[in-house]
Amino acid sequence: MIRPLAFALICATPAAADVASVMSNNVLPDFAKFDTVAAQMAETAATDCSIETMRPQYNAVFDAWMNIQHLRIGPTENGALNIAFWPDERGFTAKTLSTMIADTDPLINDAEGFAASSIAGRGLFALEMLLFDDRFDGYDADSYTCAYVQRVAADIAREAHAQAMDWQDRYALIIQGQGDGKTLPIVSDADAFATLYSQIVNSLEFTADSRVGRPLADFARPRPTRTEAWRSDRSLRNIVLAVDTAYAQAVELMGAPLPATAQAVAEFHDAANAIPDPSFSDIADNSQAWLKLQILGQKIDGVKNAVSNEIGAVMGISAGFNASDGD
Repeated sequence: MIRPLAFALICATPAAADVASVMSNNVLPDFAKFDTVAAQMAETAATDCSIETMRPQYNAVFDAWMNIQHLRIGPTENGALNIAFWPDERGFTAKTLSTMIADTDPLINDAEGFAASSIAGRGLFALEMLLFDDRFDGYDADSYTCAYVQRVAADIAREAHAQAMDWQDRYALIIQGQGDGKTLPIVSDADAFATLYSQIVNSLEFTADSRVGRPLADFARPRPTRTEAWRSDRSLRNIVLAVDTAYAQAVELMGAPLPATAQAVAEFHDAANAIPDPSFSDIADNSQAWLKLQILGQKIDGVKNAVSNEIGAVMGISAGFNASDGD
């Protein structure tokens, strides 16, 4: 006898599984939230650029970004780097900020010019450095750095709005199979499902390999300053938000419970709760901290494997598919 859950999974097809639900319950409202909080941050920065005021705004925007950062398709295929330039392998952000501030570069007075400038000097990681790095965060209200903070905040808001509108007006229609073959390409249900599935699995892989793997490096030489958003103590929070978002979208996409994935996510949360330092700075001189972070990475791999088994294997698809390839 086939149990009800197994039967539901066997009978699921890309057409039956809910791509539209992912759009209406996750992607579009999450982009709308990102648009809203980014606009609020820009409005706040325009009147008060102080770190005391801006740090909570920055965290609210970063939280909203973590719900959508894994979508490297459509408007965010290239646009994601305008929001979050990381990893920054060669320290371009610090170099760009130092040069801009030392030269009091008037580029920050030109919204269009700034939007076309290097991604290293824009986005959330430039803002993090301005607000949390002691090389930059001691600025006054009438300083160039304050004006730079205001420009970065305004630029993030501009980009957030552009991406949100493009998802709403164009790419959400494409991914739901509403293209007309002229202005919007036609995408099949199966291809749309496979594309969203790939984004989920790729996100989990990136989180394990980069958000955990980069600071881990090797046991003899950990690299905590390679961690994402370590200056603002967001490293662990970003990982938790990334995994929770991937899980929520996996369940929504499949339109059925994913018990093995749910168990893997619970084990991941147990591992995350065992880590006391949200920036992972303690792994540099604490072998137990390093091992706990390694375990966290293994638990993320466990979530990815569970998603692959409960969705990919059942649906006969593998990660890496993009419905817009060749578009």
